[in-house]
Amino acid sequence: MEPFTFFISYRRQDTAPIALLLKYEIERRLQFVRVFVDVEDVRHGDTFPSRISQLIDKAHATIVLIGKNWMPRRNVSHDPKDTRQSVPADEDWVVTELIHSTTSPIDYDQDKRYGLENRILLPIFVDCERRFDQFELPKTIASLTHTHAESIDYASWPGAIGPLIERVAVKLNLKKRPDKDEYPKADAAKARTQPLPDQELASILQYEDYEGWYLDNFGNAEIQYIVKTFKFQHFNQAADFMELVANHCRVLDHHPEWRNVFNHVTVSLTTWDARRRVTIYDLNLALFMNRAARAVESRS
Repeated sequence: MEPFTFFISYRRQDTAPIALLLKYEIERRLQFVRVFVDVEDVRHGDTFPSRISQLIDKAHATIVLIGKNWMPRRNVSHDPKDTRQSVPADEDWVVTELIHSTTSPIDYDQDKRYGLENRILLPIFVDCERRFDQFELPKTIASLTHTHAESIDYASWPGAIGPLIERVAVKLNLKKRPDKDEYPKADAAKARTQPLPDQELASILQYEDYEGWYLDNFGNAEIQYIVKTFKFQHFNQAADFMELVANHCRVLDHHPEWRNVFNHVTVSLTTWDARRRVTIYDLNLALFMNRAARAVESRS
């Protein structure tokens, strides 16, 4: 099965930062998707036009980012430095991308097209009025004006990007990733545990017993973790380490957030009962993990 694939068409002088942000948000929020953006998917040495055509051919939908400088504007005096005025429509690569998006077939077998006969175009106006008639459009892409368009602006991006992607997901019948992790009911005793003051915690992590542990908040000022990556010689050792820790956690009734990839295990510890701050429970578990890692390594 192929992931549902988007191609983002944009003008670099117009909406380049938004193209990369949108790629990140779509891939973060939706299940089993892929997003092509030319600056990341055109490899060194590729022939640009043919590579772009290949990317569009492999896309189920083309997102059209439309900013204030997407196309020449109507009733606005032309800037002599605006090179779009001297470029024929059939040589404008943004126009070419849109023509190719509407005319080329989706390059997958029928069972990998998500029920689509033709590629979907999704126009999104960025920081400008949601009106096509503000631009001088070539006749070759005039049909785009009949397509329902979304809009977003820089100021409202943090709150608007989630609902926008949700509307796209509904339109295309795509599934969202779960927004939040689920936790059991908070333990009353742990909830009364006082988090360690920042200065004291930073000082404790300097001790040799806590080698490798560091503070992180993963971009959220309201939470706090101590984090460490344990690296072993092989997966079997990583699995033995996780088994030792898991058995200890059953007794301790305190649990890590962790991720294993082959021979390494990345662990994040916080007391979610105590508003996701670091407490003595986390420090005790960190000490045990360091000892468990040494015990596993000594067996080999």
